[in-house]
Amino acid sequence: MRIGIVAEFNPFHNGHKYLIDCAKEYMFTQQLFGDIIVVMSEFFTQRGEIAIVDGYTRAEEAVRAGADLILALPYRGSVAYSDDFAKKSIDILIKCGITHLIFGTEDDITYFDKIYRKEQRHSTKLEIKNLLKTGISYPKIMQKIFDIPIDNPNFTLAYSYYKAIKNSKKNITLIPIKRKGQKLNENTVIDSEFLSATTIRNNFESDIVKNHISNNMLQAMKQNSITENNFYNLIKYNILNLGIENLKNIYDVSEGLENRIYNCNIIAKDYYELVDLISTKRYTKKRIQRILLHILTNTTIYDITEPINHVRVLAVNKEKTAIIRQINNNENIQLHQKLKKENARFFKHDIKVSRIYTIMNNKRDIFKENIKLV
Repeated sequence: MRIGIVAEFNPFHNGHKYLIDCAKEYMFTQQLFGDIIVVMSEFFTQRGEIAIVDGYTRAEEAVRAGADLILALPYRGSVAYSDDFAKKSIDILIKCGITHLIFGTEDDITYFDKIYRKEQRHSTKLEIKNLLKTGISYPKIMQKIFDIPIDNPNFTLAYSYYKAIKNSKKNITLIPIKRKGQKLNENTVIDSEFLSATTIRNNFESDIVKNHISNNMLQAMKQNSITENNFYNLIKYNILNLGIENLKNIYDVSEGLENRIYNCNIIAKDYYELVDLISTKRYTKKRIQRILLHILTNTTIYDITEPINHVRVLAVNKEKTAIIRQINNNENIQLHQKLKKENARFFKHDIKVSRIYTIMNNKRDIFKENIKLV
């Protein structure tokens, strides 16, 4: 048995430990031994935000909590629409031989199946295509057709995981775990069993929040003062340097959006105002945040569509290092424990992304660290 988890752990908190505990309990009830493998975003997140703590620190916390192997999801999978984020993450896990996928959800799997079957109909696909032409954003279209709660990222991600497994045609058993505590993007400090990652990020000095993360994670968060505004001058420069014509080559910049980005960049005073100015009913803030990261990292369609056959290891249970060797016997994917001259070509874009993150964070070259044996 090999259980997969897709995660950001931004930061790692008690709710994430609960999910890992549920995976271990599942193996116990099935009376089977197995491994828990996590694919985790490293420098930037699916919403187009900066990870509050570096990937190695978050990965080490996850292994201490009971995970066996933590793999770095490349930038082209991390900063992506929820469906693409889920697909690329789960593709990696499938290549690593998972038999099960565990994830948190507030909804029943039968509800996902009902939506999935409707989404696969030709008439539905045509309706989505026609609505996109009217300028409605994709999330709002999904809400209109399927009555999906647009403001609930818990649902969106869980359904994306479900859809990725269904589309893979692989015999992967789903283990949905009923979410407890706050929703993913809630930002209110309450005395709850589990707080959202958003609440913890924005209120980590609170005494209540301190009970939901380890002291090691708390200290790492205190030392990491980087925000999106740290990158603003670089983003502003890149927009001006690229110009309207070259902005078209940046991934996801289409339909004249390059003009809006360029013009708004001239009058914006900081990163957050720039996001607000560019965003419209058609272009959501999350999409604009991702595009600005693509501009920062000069990410093109070619960078995004490159297959993921080589993945870096961030941390591993020292008693389970054999997993790496077992997976590397599979010709579909290779796991790399350290960046070397001979394997650097597989990580060109991620090396560039890591250097930008490192420069703005005034820290060592994180990409060259050794994996964490825990």
